[in-house]
Amino acid sequence: MADLLRRRPEGLAVPPPVSLGELAERLATPAATIAAVRRLDRPTLQVAEALAALGGRAERAVLDRLLGATTDSGRANVTRALETLRANALVLDDGAQQLVATAAAAWTRPLGLGDPVATGLVYLTADKLRSMARHLGVSQAGRKADILGHVLAHLRDSERIRTLVAGAPPDVRDLLEKAAAGDEIESDPFYYSSYGGRPRTPQAWAIERGLLARTAQSGGELSMPAEVALAVRGSGYAAPFDAVPPSVVRSAADPTTTERAAAASGAAMVRLVANLLEAAGKKPVPTLRTGGIGLRELKRLTKVLGCAEPDLRLGLSVAAHAGLLSLRGGQAAPTADYDGWRGREPASQLSTLLTAWWRSPSAPLVVSGAVTSDEVRAGIVELRAAVIAAAAEPEATTIDNPQALADLVIWRQPLAFGDPGTAADQAVACWREAALLGVTGAGAVTAAGHALLGGADDLTAVLGDIGTTQHHARLQADLTAVVSGSPDAALSALLDVAADPETRGVARMWRFSPATVRRALDAGHTASSLLDALADISVGELPQPLRYLVADGARQHGTVRASAVACCLRSEDTALLNEIVADRRLRALGLRLLVPTVLAADAPLQDVLTALRNAGYAPVAEAADGTPIVERAIDHRASADPPRQARANTPAESRTARPRQAATRPEPADLARQLLAAPDETLIPLTPSLEAVRLCATRLTTSEARILAHAIDHRQPVTISYVNRDGNPSRRTIDIIELTDGSLLAWCRLRDGERWFNLKRITAVEPANPP
Repeated sequence: MADLLRRRPEGLAVPPPVSLGELAERLATPAATIAAVRRLDRPTLQVAEALAALGGRAERAVLDRLLGATTDSGRANVTRALETLRANALVLDDGAQQLVATAAAAWTRPLGLGDPVATGLVYLTADKLRSMARHLGVSQAGRKADILGHVLAHLRDSERIRTLVAGAPPDVRDLLEKAAAGDEIESDPFYYSSYGGRPRTPQAWAIERGLLARTAQSGGELSMPAEVALAVRGSGYAAPFDAVPPSVVRSAADPTTTERAAAASGAAMVRLVANLLEAAGKKPVPTLRTGGIGLRELKRLTKVLGCAEPDLRLGLSVAAHAGLLSLRGGQAAPTADYDGWRGREPASQLSTLLTAWWRSPSAPLVVSGAVTSDEVRAGIVELRAAVIAAAAEPEATTIDNPQALADLVIWRQPLAFGDPGTAADQAVACWREAALLGVTGAGAVTAAGHALLGGADDLTAVLGDIGTTQHHARLQADLTAVVSGSPDAALSALLDVAADPETRGVARMWRFSPATVRRALDAGHTASSLLDALADISVGELPQPLRYLVADGARQHGTVRASAVACCLRSEDTALLNEIVADRRLRALGLRLLVPTVLAADAPLQDVLTALRNAGYAPVAEAADGTPIVERAIDHRASADPPRQARANTPAESRTARPRQAATRPEPADLARQLLAAPDETLIPLTPSLEAVRLCATRLTTSEARILAHAIDHRQPVTISYVNRDGNPSRRTIDIIELTDGSLLAWCRLRDGERWFNLKRITAVEPANPP
């Protein structure tokens, strides 16, 4: 029992069941059954699908024959799969192999087959059954039940069906072979005209003998019964059965090489994210109306940052999910959290990015469109963990072929990671992301990867040496500044204002020029304060060319002063003002000499300053009282995007002061002892909420009603299946629930707002966060 509860943790959901009957009811719900099916490996799923194709129940010999298990090893593999199904309470142990009903219903067309032959015959009239028996050449005597038994026995006999098909007209035989292969077949175009008379089409010939069945009494599509399709496929047909897991070529890993490669990748990602956020802080990146950063901006950013598009996509995604970058409000800009993150050491910075990536519901390297923080890809968090876990066993080995690793992960749980058709590609993308972030290095899982698998939140201690924050730069005689590693915020801010960035990478380079020195002076520096600040961050003495450059800039700086009238320029150097008035490049400003020391302009102050600086002058803006206006670059910050659930809970929380109560799941062994000791007629504790739910939510089982009532009483989230007044079904996760007169007022995560839910329209309930 404890092993069953570990395999099927749905039975541990609060409130825990009080009897074996309630446990059985809870595990037999469609949601719980599908959850168990998604945990199965491929051969176990294939055995279950084969059973479903055989009507949900089959003798062992029939099952082995369908799966092609003709050898001892093949039968042993089938036995192993059946034991797994029994251990998960998906197969009943009653002497035959019988799937529980909800598990059999998990496949709408198992093995591409239709319904069992009995499904289409039990509703036929006695006259139609007698006509079918006559065409099949079986006895027509007796009651309807007797005739039905004769027809079913004939259609379930594979040899008889193959003999019948072999003697059919060629066009009928071709039609039946197509239908058996799973291809779509046309409906009978002469359905009404052929009824009661001689069949005019191959479809009618097959329908008369039960080889094809209509999905509706008044015509409809045609399908082939499962037993007939298996017979037509031939005695050599075997259902897919991949009992052997895909092989993954592994080789011994060199720990030094692994950690060195991972450190390089992690340090590169930290630099990329830092440069990205720094650039977005100075000039926010425009986003699309629909949200996210579009392809045009992505291409522009790759040129600005000097990186590849996959690296940029990953950097944008992890920065957004780490709360460092906001993509809302029509622009992408750093949040206030970026300032704290920027001041930390690279290992701590990378730890933040890794934990955000590990929990991110998006897969930035899978999609090729815009990058958005709202993407939610089903199963990607579980797939990411499964890929790293599979690569980490055994330890200290490298993966030579990521596609083989992806195939192994999907083989282990084909239905656990969203769309099975794209899961393998997503697994490869997860592996590429891990390499770019340093979770893997040279094809092997690093200590950081093992820490993530272990549930660690802070990876700083296991990241190793990915560099340190640099507080000094090497200022060179060619008017460049070089920083080896990641500059701290203060160093980066000083160099950004006093020089232009030229290269980004392991080493960053800035270049000083007259324009950059003027920019620093415009930002409030004087020649002496700028030289002092550069001396403080310099490794060694300041180069003489840099001193000369600053001194020359300071001599010219401020000789012309502009003020806003609309606007005016003033200077004690009358010759300089006459030169400006005569400068043809400045004619558009409408400059005119008011007095020998004052010029008036028709253009706004900022336009005048820009034109003068472009013409080679060095004006300074001043306020009305004559004090210089300090021009500093503005670092834009956006408010952090709270998690969707946090946003969702805020309004609903204000409705009541009743505190949320933590949900504690029991230990499997303890619950197993309680259930085995409890009598079958154990009474369920009745609360006012449970009484109201059972009275109104008539579609729910007793266990589902208990789960919903517990969520109401303890203010826990719960997932419901709901049918609205128009008959449209949906699945909703609701929270902060209040029960009022047969309805629920709750916060709906799907609609991101408060909604009313009629208890009579709730068709199923399951825990919102199953273990």
